[in-house]
Amino acid sequence: MTKALIALHFQNDICHPDGLIPFAVDRSAAAPALFLDRARTLIARAREAGWLIAHVHIAFQPDYSDLPRNARLFRAAGELGALKRGSWGAAPLQGFEPAPDDVALIHICNNAFHGTGLEDILRGRGVSDVAVAGLATQYSVEHTVRHAADLGYAVTMVRDCCATANAAAAEASFAAMAMLADVRNLDEMTF
Repeated sequence: MTKALIALHFQNDICHPDGLIPFAVDRSAAAPALFLDRARTLIARAREAGWLIAHVHIAFQPDYSDLPRNARLFRAAGELGALKRGSWGAAPLQGFEPAPDDVALIHICNNAFHGTGLEDILRGRGVSDVAVAGLATQYSVEHTVRHAADLGYAVTMVRDCCATANAAAAEASFAAMAMLADVRNLDEMTF
């Protein structure tokens, strides 16, 4: 059994206090620092245990020619001038840079599998179990968990390594995903 961690959107515009996306994490409380510390610990422990680490970032062409315009969530990135490929905002947050043996992928949607080749990478490495963490809980994390479950992976959603600015939406997501995945905190994980 080979395991992988899918780490979603640990990027400056999404996580950094000066980032341009205001709705991914509640920056007004102490919780973001705790969440980021736990997420760094999760990545480090998974890496030490020999898991494949797949960093999936969202980024768009500088002119937003590839920006999906069908949903407010995506249009907001363009309106805010956020997540342009090659920019500081689209780059990994300090402490979340991919290591040489990690996989780094870019997509333009919520689902980490859509348009990234992630499924082929996981299958090619014999991965059977995936853990998912990142931002935002009710969007990209949930969508990725759903897709991974549909593909037949044993999925763990790492609750305290997921974040959003909408606590009620996150709780609803955790409750819904409990039917498709193990929903666990970092200290409940087995490496």
